[in-house]
Amino acid sequence: MDATFTKTGPQYTLLLVRRLPYTPEKVWRVLTERELLRQWFPCDVEGEWKVGAELRFIFLHGEDEGLSEEELRGEVLTVEPPSYLEFRWGDHLYRCKLTAEAGGCKLVFSDSFADASEGARHAAGWEMCFENMDLLLDSAELVKFVVAVWQDKFEHYVKKFEAEAGPQQGLPENYPGAAEQ
Repeated sequence: MDATFTKTGPQYTLLLVRRLPYTPEKVWRVLTERELLRQWFPCDVEGEWKVGAELRFIFLHGEDEGLSEEELRGEVLTVEPPSYLEFRWGDHLYRCKLTAEAGGCKLVFSDSFADASEGARHAAGWEMCFENMDLLLDSAELVKFVVAVWQDKFEHYVKKFEAEAGPQQGLPENYPGAAEQ
């Protein structure tokens, strides 16, 4: 998997595409069932996956230090099981599209936001999250967030995005393990 990053109007959109050997219904469960979602997503998500429902994003290891209440809230915008999910988290807009294919499905995930300097940071983080989602779908043991692994992915995306998007921000200083960078 290799993310792309493009300017879309006043926003930037990070796009990740995965082909999975599972039905859209099985992947949908991992995207929307709280017990499964929290195993691979960067935090726990409280709320119902119903249009208009408020979401609350709950970090368990201090990663939310310094974030405002608005940055920890979101809203469900579109739910079309098992093919399309759209929600807001803070000032980010997320879209998950599942399409059935022979032998499984294709997941197209996008993250749209205003600050181009966050592209490499988010690409590296989402890549690690989706690798864990793959492990969860395969019933394998998930990998904890390792700053050194994230850093390698981040450096790849800095090289890929910096020419068009400008300098890229690393992990926030208060992020657990950021001092290890």
